Amino acid sequence: MHCPFCSHEETKVLESRIIEDAMRRRRECLKCSTRFTTYERALFNIAVIKRDGHQEQFEIAKLSSSIQKACAKSEPEVVSHLAQTLYRKILNKRTNPIKSSVIGSLVLAQLKKQDQMAYVRFATIHKKIEDTKHLEKELNLVTREQRVSSKLSE
Repeated sequence: MHCPFCSHEETKVLESRIIEDAMRRRRECLKCSTRFTTYERALFNIAVIKRDGHQEQFEIAKLSSSIQKACAKSEPEVVSHLAQTLYRKILNKRTNPIKSSVIGSLVLAQLKKQDQMAYVRFATIHKKIEDTKHLEKELNLVTREQRVSSKLSE
């Protein structure tokens, strides 16, 4: 690690801490004794296979944006946390490239647990619901599952 102040090549790590998806390290230059902080994050190049067959690079910002649209008025921290959780689940699949339908299913499963209205909003896009009868079926499914889970928790 090069010192950002004097460009000396040797530094020592004073402290390491894991924060969210990164490693925070407090360092000290062995030449000028200046202290500075570095953040280390593993980079993964995940390809996504879209419905039409073309591939594109996975972007967590794109995932966050689609979740934000579904969650409407949720706080940005909630959406960010949800996106990070889903990103870890995608990484745990250990599939590269991964189909966009798999990502969509993971999002739906998570939204179903947290916010049923967001689930329905996202499902209308992901499942291509264009008919009111299909939408009604989806709403009945969510309602039925909610009743079952509330009876189990009693």
